[in-house]
Amino acid sequence: MPEMTEHETPTKKQHRKKNRETHNAVERHRKKKINAGINRIGELIPCSPALKQSKNMILDQAFKYITELKRQNDELLLNGGNNEQGKGKLIDICYYLFVIG
Repeated sequence: MPEMTEHETPTKKQHRKKNRETHNAVERHRKKKINAGINRIGELIPCSPALKQSKNMILDQAFKYITELKRQNDELLLNGGNNEQGKGKLIDICYYLFVIG
């Protein structure tokens, strides 16, 4: 961002301030949406309800949980491809996480 000079008019200063305020509002909204999404993912992951989770912990646990579900799903498909109960488990969870949620 360029430095303000002594030659800037009050109108330019007001315009710059308005642009900064608009940008800050957009950034706050973006962060709010990201945090809400991370919290929704955290609600889906099995863990101790008493445990206060950081965003990093939630994302790490989500990765481990999804990886394990994928492993279980692959195993079910390999060992019993006609088992309807386990066949779409991962697909259903991914659909909920990324489409509905």
